[in-house]
Amino acid sequence: MSIYEVESWFPLQGKEDEHDAAMKDFLAWVKAHRDLFKEWKSLRYYVKEIAGASSGRHFIVWEYEDLASFEAYKKRRGEYGGAYAEYKKHDPYHLGVMDHRDMEVEIWYEENRDLWLT
Repeated sequence: MSIYEVESWFPLQGKEDEHDAAMKDFLAWVKAHRDLFKEWKSLRYYVKEIAGASSGRHFIVWEYEDLASFEAYKKRRGEYGGAYAEYKKHDPYHLGVMDHRDMEVEIWYEENRDLWLT
């Protein structure tokens, strides 16, 4: 059963263009270095557009096979040593383009997948 790590945030006001460029760079870098992320089944990026306070909120969703895969990746990446030092240089989280005051991190679990329409 897959689990999903979901981060959401708003770009910093006045840094929207820098944020968008940083996200494109991040996604391209991750795709080019897929071997570093063997536990990730998928990585997806969304923007929520709807009336209300959450309009314009950005989401990134990491899919893992299970909680053990999630934990293995986090342990191996650790504090961004070795090959992950370069990853950190491309991660918008560390580039001053995200508003960290309203950032959320969640873990989502699948429920009743046998009843999903796919």
